[in-house]
Amino acid sequence: MTAAAAPASSPDSRRLVTAILIAGLAGGLVDFVYASVMFGLMRGKPIYKVWQGVAAGWLGKAASDGGYASGALGAVTHFGIALCMAAAYALAATRLSVLTRRPLLAGGLYGVALYAFMYGAVLPLRFGAPYRWHGISSLGDLASHMGVGLAIAWVLSRRAGGALNR
Repeated sequence: MTAAAAPASSPDSRRLVTAILIAGLAGGLVDFVYASVMFGLMRGKPIYKVWQGVAAGWLGKAASDGGYASGALGAVTHFGIALCMAAAYALAATRLSVLTRRPLLAGGLYGVALYAFMYGAVLPLRFGAPYRWHGISSLGDLASHMGVGLAIAWVLSRRAGGALNR
């Protein structure tokens, strides 16, 4: 006998959606702080300029002339991507219970996978050049992505573990 799927408005469904939202915000916040400090403040740029670079994916070069509005578009885009990362992890966790049972290991590895995807596929497609390792700077980028993965995995394991592992 198979169990019927829970209705979309069940407490488990709401709990899972809430957990994914919180996980996406947590993971996005880790990278938001890292990028704002490393690519903004440490280079003497206003923080909104960092996020204009993300908005350039939508607006092209015009993003740099958009002021705070294009910076906000970049930040919203960034958190939208982080939400997708959390949803992807949650989806995988429905089939692989180790992702919620061992969040530190799984989250760290997920962060490495996110880094590999970002620097191996996304950035080369965006900028048309292959990625090259830049020493300590690249280690910081890798650590940041691992932090994103850890935040997502930890939140989902704590807030949605039962809803994911049936």
